[in-house]
Amino acid sequence: MLHFSQTKPGDGPAIVFLHAAGFDRRMWIAATERLPEFNCICIDLPGHGKSKAVEVTDFAQAGDAVADVIGSLGGAPVDIAGLSMGSYIGFKLMARHPGLVRTAVLSGFQCDPIPSSAFLRTMMHVSSWMMASKRSREKMARSMGIMDVRLISQPDRRANASAATMRKIGADALAFDVRADLPDVPVRTLVIAGEKEHSAINASLPVFQDRMPNCTARLVPGLGHGWIARDPDLFAATMKAWIRQETLPERLAGV
Repeated sequence: MLHFSQTKPGDGPAIVFLHAAGFDRRMWIAATERLPEFNCICIDLPGHGKSKAVEVTDFAQAGDAVADVIGSLGGAPVDIAGLSMGSYIGFKLMARHPGLVRTAVLSGFQCDPIPSSAFLRTMMHVSSWMMASKRSREKMARSMGIMDVRLISQPDRRANASAATMRKIGADALAFDVRADLPDVPVRTLVIAGEKEHSAINASLPVFQDRMPNCTARLVPGLGHGWIARDPDLFAATMKAWIRQETLPERLAGV
């Protein structure tokens, strides 16, 4: 089973947090500190952190592994939050195990494949090997708005994920295609993207909103892929409002 931690085991409503590629469950520290009334369950996803030995097959398999964690806690359904890789996995979790998820807030992913040139695939391959460099990992952390660069490495300074894992995830993300699944996902879902995201991610916002029966899409003006780390207060306020079915923060723009 995947490794995970909890802030309030067995106490309060539960939120399951799914991190971005290259990070681990510690990516959510700043966010969970702002959600003290919830039991925040942070999972090391396959191939990452203390779940590094769990092979990454695809996002569906990873979603099933997260479902096993939720099932082991005995308190389903739960609310979920995902960023980037965590959102791809979170969507597959909802599609395959909708009874386990009450609400979802997913950020930084698209609904259909991103056209990839040979140049882009080469750059992805090179960048995956660069993750072996502590300096390169720390640069990635800062680009995501995470200033505590220790969170991008294990305590022994090794990478949170191998180069092979990063290549696999990158290829699967580029090929991600769930348009046909959208009408069949009943979970009340908030899909968000930073204004400075990849154009394919922003273009997917109205598609999610129009084709998923219980989906709302919002844009975060002025920020990019790592908006959650750059403004954890906004993220926490958004989570609380969505879970409680209250008005979303005014800063979030419609699509």
